Amino acid sequence: MMAALVRRHWIPPVALTAGQLAHGASWILLLVMALHRPLALGAPALGWLHLVALGWLTMTALTILVHVIPGFTDATWKGERIARGALFVFEVAVIVLVFAFWTGATAVLPWAGTLIVLALAWYLVPAIRTLATAFAGPKTEAAIARALLITLGSLFITALLGAALAWALAVGGPAPLLSSGPTIHASFGMIGWLTVLVMGVSTRTVRPISGARSRRPWAHIAAGGCEIGGVLLFAVGLTLRTPAVEWIGVLAVVLGALVYVTDLLDILLRATVAHRPPQAFMGVAAGWLVAGLALSVGAAAGSPWGAAAVFVLLVGWLGQMVNGHLYHIGIRLIATIARGDDDETRPGELLMAPLSWASFALFQIAVAGGACALVLTWSSLLAGAASAGICAWIATSANAAIAVRRALRFREPPDSPLTVSLLRSIP
Repeated sequence: MMAALVRRHWIPPVALTAGQLAHGASWILLLVMALHRPLALGAPALGWLHLVALGWLTMTALTILVHVIPGFTDATWKGERIARGALFVFEVAVIVLVFAFWTGATAVLPWAGTLIVLALAWYLVPAIRTLATAFAGPKTEAAIARALLITLGSLFITALLGAALAWALAVGGPAPLLSSGPTIHASFGMIGWLTVLVMGVSTRTVRPISGARSRRPWAHIAAGGCEIGGVLLFAVGLTLRTPAVEWIGVLAVVLGALVYVTDLLDILLRATVAHRPPQAFMGVAAGWLVAGLALSVGAAAGSPWGAAAVFVLLVGWLGQMVNGHLYHIGIRLIATIARGDDDETRPGELLMAPLSWASFALFQIAVAGGACALVLTWSSLLAGAASAGICAWIATSANAAIAVRRALRFREPPDSPLTVSLLRSIP
């Protein structure tokens, strides 16, 4: 029993929980902003944005990559303890950054941004060393390793740009950086890093989640290539103030997304796995991706939809995809912590279906309501959306707690240290 407490799990459970706590906190902060602050892109809104993008989504992605990097490439971690330790430094730095934005402590921003860069470097050095060993392996694993390196490179570019912008805000910086830098920073973060990563990882995870696989093996390569190429072209066009290049980049991103969405929906429509909530989350996330990009195109054409586009892409597309994966991978982690790494319990056996579907419905209400509120500049609607998001998060957390109890049933006495540890680690 004590060995279960100290053994190294395939996904770090405390770090995954930290990401989920940031998720819950983001809905609370959104409600506070809707009730007490104007709907404007100021420092508090930037704090909320970074809490979602870094504290929730990036933290969750880096945590899952601890398993994905060796699992997808057949490489053996080099410096896994170092990478795992970096996750906690990263989360602390994000908390400081969000606090600085929320309180308007501009002088703290550059130091928090620099700490985030250092924490990511701490994580990326062993990750890159590990991925490099896969280059000499089978062709497929080598290609996956190269793709992961590209996405991690986009993450580091995003962090460097963010730190540079933080220093520029604090001490004054060049006008070109402050004018085009935020948009490039956001594009690399949402598309070059998170979107490309989710597209790549989901091509493998969709098989156990749905029981089906792609009939177009080229689709994810084409989609990822369009996303990366589109972001690069968009950044070049924005930097050089060449609208034609910007629009070519935007259209490349849209084309890649359509290829991915078409392939994913084809897979989900052929699903055979009976546990449907993760599939529903993945399917609706694809729809939010299309909606978010449509809003982005409108914003690029001059419509005041930029805030809604960012919200839908972060909370709708990326957030719902993460929710779907946690309803599968997260519950599998609970099962293996409680019952051992060889346990084969399926997530549907541990979860309560009504809570799963309630959280699904509430999350979609939250995304749709938040998007409409930002388009219409309607504070009370945004407050309602945030309230729905809080309720959805509570339902998800309750479902996870139920999964813990069911996983431990007949395995450990109810007051054992393992039970207490699990219950404390799941929000």
